[in-house]
Amino acid sequence: MTTPSLSADTPRGRMYRLEPDGPLMYPSITTVAGARAKDFLQGWYATMASKRALDMYAWLDRNPQRASAEISRVTRDRWGTQKRIAAAAPEYTRTAADFGTLVHTACEDWGTSGTRPDGAHIGGLIEQMRAAQGCFAEEKDPQALIARAEVRLDGYGRFLEDYQPEFLEVEQTVVNHTVGYAGTTDAIVKIGNTVLSADIKTSKKVRGDYALQGVAVCRAELLLDNDGTTREMPELTGAFIIHLPEAGGYQAVPLRTGDAEFEVFRSLRAAWSFEPDECALPPATGPKDLLLSLLKAKGGLDSLG
Repeated sequence: MTTPSLSADTPRGRMYRLEPDGPLMYPSITTVAGARAKDFLQGWYATMASKRALDMYAWLDRNPQRASAEISRVTRDRWGTQKRIAAAAPEYTRTAADFGTLVHTACEDWGTSGTRPDGAHIGGLIEQMRAAQGCFAEEKDPQALIARAEVRLDGYGRFLEDYQPEFLEVEQTVVNHTVGYAGTTDAIVKIGNTVLSADIKTSKKVRGDYALQGVAVCRAELLLDNDGTTREMPELTGAFIIHLPEAGGYQAVPLRTGDAEFEVFRSLRAAWSFEPDECALPPATGPKDLLLSLLKAKGGLDSLG
């Protein structure tokens, strides 16, 4: 589908190889950008968990004849029930990401072939994702899912008509050896005489931190193909989001991709490499050992003469 062949998921996030079957070398752009603190998510996680708990209570209210047995089951399996409630937000995120991947793939196929995918094609993509990754396993109405995707494609078609982009690259991986990262942009397009990075988003709104992903693509040094070969990186004027909202239509949202945004990204890349466990040194055996350990950790032993 749209998963770059040189990338792989790891416990530390998605990472990239520089050649097929080579070692994983660099974190992905999205992994680095995702290292930014998102305190607002704590409230959202709590809201989603409480909503699931209320939904479970409402089910008991609708099924009084089964309430006693269900309450007994929950009492016997408190930990399992807690996990189910706590999983509400991650499950929602995964479902939204799967749908976003479906729309991305359909748009990628459109950009590659020049022909809009029809309902049968979208249905085929759904079945491929279900077989390969277990996506949409709980989807009870595949036609409704196809219809939702078609709404997004309607918006994408309007964008193509209004902006007339020339696709220079589709699902292209880029790499920056100096900073140490790689990532894949949905498209590199030429609009008029301007070359831009374009990413498709199906989220509820365009978040400002998408600029961190955009600036990382703009500051990449090379194009990296799936066979490990590199090509010259075109000079990008900037990056923008093709936002395809649930209600239909589209927005072309420019991103700020200047030095300030790239400095934030560079800092996040440095933070990603930080190994906190290595900062707790062995316990000191006494005052002298404590002082020597601290000086050694700071590189200051030479100053003792």
